[in-house]
Amino acid sequence: MTHVDALSRSPINIFCISFDNILPRLQSAQDNDNEIKAIKELLRISAYENYCDRNGILYKFVEGKELVVVPDSMQTEIIRNAHEKGHTGVKYTEKHLQDYYYIPKLRQKVEKIISNCVHCILINQKRGKKEGLLHPLQKEDTPLHTYHIDHLGPLESTNKNYKYVLAIIDSFTKFVWIYPTKSTTSAEVIAKLEIQKAVFGSPFQIISDRGIAFTSGDFADYCAKEEIKHHAITTGLPRANGQIERINQTIISVLSKLSLENPNKWCKFTNELQQTINSTYQRSIDTTPFELLFGTKMNTGGLDKLKEMVELNSKPILKLKEKN
Repeated sequence: MTHVDALSRSPINIFCISFDNILPRLQSAQDNDNEIKAIKELLRISAYENYCDRNGILYKFVEGKELVVVPDSMQTEIIRNAHEKGHTGVKYTEKHLQDYYYIPKLRQKVEKIISNCVHCILINQKRGKKEGLLHPLQKEDTPLHTYHIDHLGPLESTNKNYKYVLAIIDSFTKFVWIYPTKSTTSAEVIAKLEIQKAVFGSPFQIISDRGIAFTSGDFADYCAKEEIKHHAITTGLPRANGQIERINQTIISVLSKLSLENPNKWCKFTNELQQTINSTYQRSIDTTPFELLFGTKMNTGGLDKLKEMVELNSKPILKLKEKN
């Protein structure tokens, strides 16, 4: 991913402060790393390659720099913290890590972590799209007539290899479905639409971007079979799919906060998040999506805290005048 380096002028001091504060934890983690402990044992006998032990912390000399050897258990945390100081790009994040830490295959690990950074995913989506004139698509004032559909990700891979979110929103009621997926293929999209079909039937119209899942022959065949009119929006005209773009921001923002301590556990929050979004008041419809679709209030149980988080992160959605 490419980013504007927010810390490009003076990031050094921030890295130094973080480095000093984290040394005690690094020492403790090194003491629990078998490979590092073995090197420390060798150093007690004699010099070993380019390593040295200073005050119980293992360092490695690389190109004239004395770098702390980061144990496996802390590599992801160290890289993520460095990146999140300013959400810098791969090269800049790597450069500053190389001033303080030794992490094998650093570039590869930095690329993986940045590619899964939810903040950067949102920023890149905004920067990559341009406003343009648009003739509004014809949509009926009927529940379940038109779906807006889109993929989010890639996110941090889960234990079940889920990397993406397929988000679907009903144009009229604003009712949202959130599906974790392992890919962005048409096969998975069709499988999720089949799940919805069993309860709600098929929509009359689907609006999507031109992602590979939605421009494939299989997806075209599926839409034809189900008598669904598919509109693939023109690149550079995000307003055509504005409803899904706005709800995507809420989904990714809330999921990132809920899974902050364990980013690969985001999947377990999708059901509760879907329930909360659909039971949260939306100004554009003057009610909740659930009430508009089903005519009754949802029993939300103990979702008050999550509801507060959704309302906070949905403010732009509630205040924007609906244009589609």
